[in-house]
Amino acid sequence: MYFVPLGILIRTWAPASFWLAIGAAPTQHDALTWSNFLVANLLPVTIGNIIGGVALVGATYWFVYLRPRRS
Repeated sequence: MYFVPLGILIRTWAPASFWLAIGAAPTQHDALTWSNFLVANLLPVTIGNIIGGVALVGATYWFVYLRPRRS
């Protein structure tokens, strides 16, 4: 999880000599922002984890504890 914030900090604070050394343009990474990280990455992942966790954990508990027993 720390790779994206670190990338955003590098994009924000790296001098022009850094971009020349790695052979990239500073404008090449303009989409790497905090708002894009939160809206396009963190929010969908969090929603997916909540929905998936509720469905999978709920189904597992139902299967293990609440399903009708065979007699």
